[in-house]
Amino acid sequence: MATRKSQSQPTRASQRSAASQSSKHVPPVPRIPRLLVGRAALVTGAGSGLGRGIAEGLVRAGAKVALVDIDLAAAQETCAGLGPLGRKACLCAQADVTDETQVAEAFRRAVDRFGHLDICVPAAGIAPAFPLVDFPVGPWRKALEINLTGYFLAAREAARIMIRQGRGGSIILVSSKSGLEASKANAAYNATKAGEIHLARGWALELGPYGIRVNAVAPGNVFKGSKIWNPEYIKACARKRGIKPSEVIPYYVGLTALGIEIQPEDVAGIVVWLASDAARVITGQVIVCDAGQVFVR
Repeated sequence: MATRKSQSQPTRASQRSAASQSSKHVPPVPRIPRLLVGRAALVTGAGSGLGRGIAEGLVRAGAKVALVDIDLAAAQETCAGLGPLGRKACLCAQADVTDETQVAEAFRRAVDRFGHLDICVPAAGIAPAFPLVDFPVGPWRKALEINLTGYFLAAREAARIMIRQGRGGSIILVSSKSGLEASKANAAYNATKAGEIHLARGWALELGPYGIRVNAVAPGNVFKGSKIWNPEYIKACARKRGIKPSEVIPYYVGLTALGIEIQPEDVAGIVVWLASDAARVITGQVIVCDAGQVFVR
């Protein structure tokens, strides 16, 4: 979500995006390197959007993955989409990430199935979009529960297991560029995504002595397969920017320096790298993967 464009600019941004896509080379979607053979992971929110894309990337990188989602059928769809590879490498588990008993049970099942746990990626999240003066307290509290308590419960369980194992590990929180640069009429998402970044930093300090690395990724707008970017959310963004719903995606793509749409595979590749030994000295960091929209300075 962007904050520094006036409502007189969307049409130009949309035109610029369309022109840039057609006039320059757009790199192909990256292939996921097999950096995680022998590793076991758990991903929350694995039934759709970034959670699904990250889980698929981890499997393609060689990891065995527990696909956790409140919608079990959606997690099973993720597994089925991977074909024979998914049937061999995946465990599907239903859990409400705000319920500590259900979260603990999902982790128990993962360890029972795989024998160990090396990677945890909390990715379940929601983004209720309201102006401050109209923001109902119910959606506000639900966002805090899923986006913060859900991450806390997953990271706590993963840390307990990894400490017992004594073999280190990697916890990667899926934050957002909105955690670095706030977006208009998106208070709960802004606050929780910023909170996730600071959780990662604090946990990196706590868990470093055990060889457990904690990092965050801060993706830009990833539209493919997203439940956040649903028709109602797109309409809210259109109203906020004074544009048509059909112009929303080209508008946001046009805000990036590269002018290309971010794919789940782009984010998955970064998560795979962070989880691998190639990133063994990286902890407490935020990797911004937004095609050049928000610059950390």
